[in-house]
Amino acid sequence: MKKKIKNILGLTILEALMATAVVGIGFVAILSMVNYSVQSIDTSGERTKANYLVSMMAEDVIGHKNSIYGVNTNDKVVIGIDGTITIEGVEKPDARKFSDHLAGQDFLSRCGDKVDLAAGDATANAPADDGTVKSLYEVQHVDAPSNKEEKWMRIFSENRFLKCKGENDFKRMKVYKICRWPGVCPYQDPSVTDDGLYIGRVQINLNNGKKRKFLYFQTDYKIRK
Repeated sequence: MKKKIKNILGLTILEALMATAVVGIGFVAILSMVNYSVQSIDTSGERTKANYLVSMMAEDVIGHKNSIYGVNTNDKVVIGIDGTITIEGVEKPDARKFSDHLAGQDFLSRCGDKVDLAAGDATANAPADDGTVKSLYEVQHVDAPSNKEEKWMRIFSENRFLKCKGENDFKRMKVYKICRWPGVCPYQDPSVTDDGLYIGRVQINLNNGKKRKFLYFQTDYKIRK
């Protein structure tokens, strides 16, 4: 028994170092795979959230396509079959529906943009910015389109759901008004013979602009008189 024990001399320093190196290589490989898996899950989650937010913007515009921008929702608004807008019994030639408002100006939110809480005709005073996360509906405007734009700006500029990873990350909503009449629509298509086919385009840039999400949809249609 003593002879057998004497023959077991253990590991040399070289063998111990080699064994440690082999185990270390295995740990590095496993940690690399775990890190890659975590990054893949995070990227997939961001893309999924981007899909939901793009759909949210499209649903907001389509659901409020007959809302008049800047007009109190409690006012009596009548939209005639010829497109004329009457508010409280008075015809308003300069009144704009939600799609007309978006066709006149783009909605754009970049990383770090500040939300102007007191902009427009908000019915509530903006509270002091103490660094805490505010409700999406902290400020209420008198019309639905302004409330929707306020919600979009709060979601995107404050990075509540999507991570901002660089200056190339932005969110944009643009509506194109298309018809065959040059004096009526800024974009012409001979096949559209009415006063306007409104096509919305939503673009969200992710991962510092390396990944982009697009959605095209019809927001409204105006029949020619």
